[in-house]
Amino acid sequence: MNYAPIIIFVYNRADHFIQTYSALASCKEAKESELFIFSDGPKNEAGKEKVNEVRAAVAAIKNNGDFKTVTVTESPVNKGLAASVIAGVTQIINKYGKVIVVEDDCKVSPFFLSFMNNALEFYKDNHKIGSIAGYTPMINLPSDYSNDVFAAYRSCSCTWACWSDRWKGVDWELKYIKDFYKSPKLIRRLNSNGSDRFMRLYRQTKGNGSSWSVRFGAHLVKNNLLTVYPRYSYITNIGCDESGVHSTSDDAEKMRVDLSKSIENPVLSDIEIDSRIQKILKRHYSYGFISEIKKFIATALIVVKERLKG
Repeated sequence: MNYAPIIIFVYNRADHFIQTYSALASCKEAKESELFIFSDGPKNEAGKEKVNEVRAAVAAIKNNGDFKTVTVTESPVNKGLAASVIAGVTQIINKYGKVIVVEDDCKVSPFFLSFMNNALEFYKDNHKIGSIAGYTPMINLPSDYSNDVFAAYRSCSCTWACWSDRWKGVDWELKYIKDFYKSPKLIRRLNSNGSDRFMRLYRQTKGNGSSWSVRFGAHLVKNNLLTVYPRYSYITNIGCDESGVHSTSDDAEKMRVDLSKSIENPVLSDIEIDSRIQKILKRHYSYGFISEIKKFIATALIVVKERLKG
């Protein structure tokens, strides 16, 4: 198999990176995979020490033979997570046609690379599928659901994979946001796996957010593309100290899973949306009924306001 290149984006958490790298290197496909590490620069003088600690940790493993090749790119300035991901993924995916991305606080299962590469190959010509997720929250799927994978309209940002034709054309400047204001159907689809999605997308337009994943997820939804999730997660989050961008200790604890359940040889299949699973995911990511109602009302008010503005 032609294994997909892997990207890790690192910043100032050396201990997290070491754990993430070690787990990734334990996958048997690692030695046949090219690894690209993008190291963002410090925000200020006070942040240089931690960034240098990460770069020292990267230098220490670069030539130890765990991967086919290791290529490191160190930014002299701080780009921020969103800009780093957009630029780094675009560079690699344009060259290789596909990519696997891992955040620097994700401990992966030994079967992670096998699943991601097999899924990339299996779904590459299925243009209903926009991305592959490596993470699945601890949810109880319907008792009669027997597939090893399922589909959702919510993309995954911590460990994921994609192809160049799906990544191409993402509107990072959100010029298409008015399409959502005009279409209740699009908003319902966007929020079908969590009532937080539209509100987070809207905040991007007001300069109150810098999430690449919200914009990418909206791109997939607008184009009616699904994300494939494994029945059991292939990663668990190890960033439980509020050290990461866009994360809290509560979020990280909620992301903890039992990696012993990950399936070594999952059966991949052409899947469609299962409305029961969509409701389960929505409950998981909506943080309660009252929160969901508040977001519903806030969304309705935003749509009315933006429509009146024309």
